Amino acid sequence: MGTIDLSSTVDELRGGVEGGLTAATVGAGFLDSWGSNHSGESVVPDRLQNTGIIAGCAGRHHSLVIKKDGTLDAWGNNVFRQATVPDPLKNTAIVAISAGLMHNIVIKRDSTLYAWGRVNDYGQAEVPHWLKDTKFVAVSAGYSHNVAIKQDGTLEAWGSGGARSVPDRLKSTKVAAVSAARVMTLGHEHNVVIKQDGTLDAWGNNRWGQATVPDRLKNTKVTAVSAGGSHNLVIKQDGTLDAWGHNNYKQAVVPERLKNTKVKAISAGLRHNLVIKQDGTLDAWGEDGDERKATVPDRLAAAEVVAISADDHHNVVLASVLPSRTISLVNRAAMRQTAKPNMNFPHALDVQVRKDGHPIRDLGITFKVQGSSGSAFLAGGTVYNTTTDKDGIAKASPLRAGSRSGPFVVAVNAPTRPDLGTLHIPLAIASA
Repeated sequence: MGTIDLSSTVDELRGGVEGGLTAATVGAGFLDSWGSNHSGESVVPDRLQNTGIIAGCAGRHHSLVIKKDGTLDAWGNNVFRQATVPDPLKNTAIVAISAGLMHNIVIKRDSTLYAWGRVNDYGQAEVPHWLKDTKFVAVSAGYSHNVAIKQDGTLEAWGSGGARSVPDRLKSTKVAAVSAARVMTLGHEHNVVIKQDGTLDAWGNNRWGQATVPDRLKNTKVTAVSAGGSHNLVIKQDGTLDAWGHNNYKQAVVPERLKNTKVKAISAGLRHNLVIKQDGTLDAWGEDGDERKATVPDRLAAAEVVAISADDHHNVVLASVLPSRTISLVNRAAMRQTAKPNMNFPHALDVQVRKDGHPIRDLGITFKVQGSSGSAFLAGGTVYNTTTDKDGIAKASPLRAGSRSGPFVVAVNAPTRPDLGTLHIPLAIASA
């Protein structure tokens, strides 16, 4: 919860523990965010709109990222200065980050820790003096505690509650990944770890069974783990999901549509989950509410996503292509359409381009079919161009299905304005 790189595989993290690497990172992506906007946390700042980002995470009402040059940026709720990069870190290269409820903790390039934010009697926003020179390879921030993996693969924890101390059985055990949960009640945190043999362990508050590994998973090897508020989500070695714990919003049950689906990254929020499937697209479930945090936005419906972070009320993701917030479908029914082979799709893919509430006129817009070659064609070929009118609307030529069944994507953008991003429209051709 709150850390975008906790979905790294065990092999990647084991390489960090045993091989001296400080973090497993993804290639640079473009930021997007949605959900609650209590303090502007789900609006990507203008300064970061078109900037390569290598890691990001969501706190309760703030967000934290590592830019391509290795330095930090942050935005959102700043009552405890958690959304301000401290002076000692402003020109410091960072290799791993984690956002807690109202504090942050990072690993610097020299593998030492730095923490800031809400300071109280529990010390979660400080690095204990006995750990100031210790080198670490992974860290996870909880509500008011932190847990981290040292360079020798063993654990350290500090802060408040039952999750602040490493259990005796794990004190000399080498671990490959760790995730600390956050809940809104002090002392109710829990932690989940993947040991270096690929099996799970957990400790802390166990009201909903979240700190007990289910019998079905006790001898199962897993490759990724993420702790939600009172539930957990894992990827098993075969690439499929499992979950357990508090299930009041079905967050601790894998949806039927995903039970046999292979995924490559996970992030558990307070009461919802976010996953990246093998094809790079997103799925989400659990508590949704007015924030719509468990609903993937249309602009990301078919986008290739490389990293995710779910928190209490909002999500932060990195997409391989800049998602468009300015190009939108005129008719939402055009999203996820299905047509029969050699037939027209029922709804036109007309789009509207608006920036800061105003239409952009006379702008060239390109529609391009991606995915299964030959699965569909547009008038004039797989790429065609049109121009926005006075209302910023670009009318698309009719889309006709080819003879080959299967899913595909139409990517819509303005070649002369890459800053406007790309809208991905998922479509499918039904079997004959």
